[in-house]
Formats: sequence, C-alpha cells, structure tokens
Amino acid sequence: MLTKRRPGRSATDGPGAPGPLGQRIRQARQELGLSLAAVAGSDFSRAFLNQVELGRAQPSTQTLRVVALRLQKPIEYFLEDPGDSTAALELALAEAEIGMHQGDAARAESLMTRILARPIPVELRTRAQLTLATAQLRQGRAQDALPLLEEAIAAAERAQWHQLLVELYDRLGSAYYLLRRAHTAGQWFDKAFECYRTAGLTDPVLRARILGHRANLHYVAGQPAEAIAAYESAIAAAEQVLDMPALAGIYEGLAVSLQQTGQYARALSYAQKGLRIFETLRDVRMAGQLRLNMGEMLLQQGRIAEAERLFSEGADHLRRIGETELLPLLVVGMAESALERKDLHRASDLIEEAIDLEVRSSDPIATVAVHRVAGRIAHARQRREPAHRHFERALEVAATVDSPDLRARVTYDFARALEEDGDAAQAALRFRQAYEAGRTTKASTQALSELGA
Repeated sequence: MLTKRRPGRSATDGPGAPGPLGQRIRQARQELGLSLAAVAGSDFSRAFLNQVELGRAQPSTQTLRVVALRLQKPIEYFLEDPGDSTAALELALAEAEIGMHQGDAARAESLMTRILARPIPVELRTRAQLTLATAQLRQGRAQDALPLLEEAIAAAERAQWHQLLVELYDRLGSAYYLLRRAHTAGQWFDKAFECYRTAGLTDPVLRARILGHRANLHYVAGQPAEAIAAYESAIAAAEQVLDMPALAGIYEGLAVSLQQTGQYARALSYAQKGLRIFETLRDVRMAGQLRLNMGEMLLQQGRIAEAERLFSEGADHLRRIGETELLPLLVVGMAESALERKDLHRASDLIEEAIDLEVRSSDPIATVAVHRVAGRIAHARQRREPAHRHFERALEVAATVDSPDLRARVTYDFARALEEDGDAAQAALRFRQAYEAGRTTKASTQALSELGA
C-alpha cells in the first residue's frame, strides 16, 4: 500500500521522495556497506529494494523481516516515527499480530502503545486499540482492556465498520468472560454473532472464534451436553481454515465439557490435541491452562501421579515467564495431589506456597481454590479451627463469583469435614447448602440457554 498524499503536502513528499521507512533502510544498508543485491539475496529483486528505498513501493511484513535480519536491526527500528505513513502503520499492526501468534503479547503491546501515542487516522487507531486490548487479554489483564475496547467500539459504531465491530464485540465478551461475568460476556458474544450474520460476513476464522466463545457459556452454565455440540460446530468451522489458536482454545473447552459428562477418554484426547497446538505456538499461559484442566480430570479419576506431573510441569513453565494469575491454581493442584497421596508434609509446604502466590493474584477463582484445599489439608492434620477459617474464606469469595458449581464444591468439602468432626447438625446444614447451590446451577443453566449459544 502506498502512502496517500494529503492536501498541502510538499511535492517532495510524493512518490519518488524517500519516506521514513525507505530512508531508514538505505541508511542502515549504507552503514554496513552492503549493496542492494546483498540485502535482497534470493528473496526479492534488488530493483524492488531500490523502489522501497525511494518510497515508490512498500515491503510486506515478511519482506521487511528479511531486510531487518540482513541489516542487523530489530523490525521496530524501521517502524519508529512512521508519521502519517499508512504503510508503516499497517506494517506495525501486522508485526504485532504476528508477535501474538508467536506468543509474544508483551512485544505486541509495546508496538501498539507506541503507535497510539501519536495522531493517526481513526480507522487505524481503532484497529490498534483492538490489537492492544487483545495483547492485554493474552496477558490476563482484562480490566486494562475494557476502556480500550469501549472507546474503539464507539468509533467503529459511528463509522459502521461491520467486520471490525464483530471483532470488537467478541473481544469485549472475552474480557468480561475473563472477569468471570458470564452473563455480560454472553450478551457481547451474541451481539458479535448477530452483527456477523446481519452484515453478511463470510470470515470462517471469525465465525469459529465466536462460536467457540459462545460454547464456553454453555460450559460455565453447567450445560456440558450443549457445550459439546457447540464446541464441535466451532471445530468444524475452525478446521476449515486452520486457525490454530482458535482451534486450540476450542479443544480446551470441548475437553472440559466432555469431562463434565464423564467421557474422560475423549476429554483427555481433545485436551492433548489442544496442548500440542499451544506448545507449538509457544503460548505458555494457555499450555498451562490445558495442563491444569487435564490434571484436574486425572485427579478426579484417581490418576494422581499423572495429574501431579502435569500440575508441576505447568507451574515450572509459568514461573519462567513470571505469570502470577494461573500459577496459584497449578500449585494448588500439586498440593491436592499430595493430599490424595496422604503426603501431608508435602501438601502443607505446597499449600503455603499457594497461599503466598494467591495474595499476588487478582483471580477470585484462585482464592477459592487455595482456601478450599487449605481447608482440606488443615482438616487432614486435625486442625479444626484453621480448617473452618479456610473453608469460610473460600465460601465468602465464591459468593462473589458467578459459579454455583464452585460454591457447591466448596460447601460439600466443608460439609464432609464437619461430618468427620462429628458435628452432624452443621454438616447437615452445609450439605443442604451444597444441594441448593446445585439447584441454582440448574436454574442458571435454563436462564443462560436463552442466549442461544
């Protein structure tokens, strides 16, 4: 894409005058004493590179990568200070998206933050906000993404950019989903799908992503059978275009839903497929999430050693990248595995580590999991009062999360501990509360089914 001339610009800024990108390439080449042919090699012609330096042609992102490598510069060097060059902005957007596909969301965020710090055309600004918000979501920072997405949606709605609106609605749904606000997430996923349908769009990647996200709602609503059907529809759409990140995420959701229906062999098969994709993409956090899900499935089946290995591997990888949101859940999995093996000493050490990690996490699910398992471990060590405090803290936080299933699980564990302590009256009360939470799950399922996922 060539840069358009704007009214009032000097004729020297038109085609034939080197722009910032061409100037940087030529300067870097001359500093190294390289010829046009040496930089072009067999990847493109020296004549094309000459046209790029003169500002008469623009390289693709892949071509610019080759140039940057041969000129011993990071690609960001050529994308700095693009001014009002649409081509340079497009290249920066493409580079950020490639970075995210390679698991480097932090670099994508850095690129987009620099771009958004200067005046740029509204459409490019809106796309950059979408890309920046996506990078923040990949890093688990949904709260930071919300204002960016809301501002971008307002601009896209005014301009009626339908394709961009669908992506923005879907991303906003994802942000609310990460914030455990399933009902609000469902409203935005529905809006994305309706906009996709009414605008007559034919992007199968986008369709697969929205279908996968809407299928997640069935899962969190306690509708595993409906979730399986929805995930399988999304897989059919994603496999047609080989959108690997979308497909891996769908495999993850399908695995968890199959687990809920007791189809453990199929669940593990899909979870392993998703894990392989995420590892290929070097998405460490999502690979950690897959290990967490698979470990929990195995733990429920009594396959403790396999579960503990997965929890441990996931925790090790997350420590290397400094990820703090998911790490407590994996350490809790290790602690619960040790408890199931009757290794109370190791379980106690691990739960202390998990408690320390949980303080640095903003995820309420991590808080609930840590205190639920801490309650179980304290009970196993015959420490009644600390056990009760942990269970009560888990229930307090679980009440703030839109997940009756989670409340039921904590309440049931508390009830069993009370029963073993000989407190029959309190145990009966807690068992009743667990039952009521289960009934709430069914009611929530019926209400969320109206979303049409």
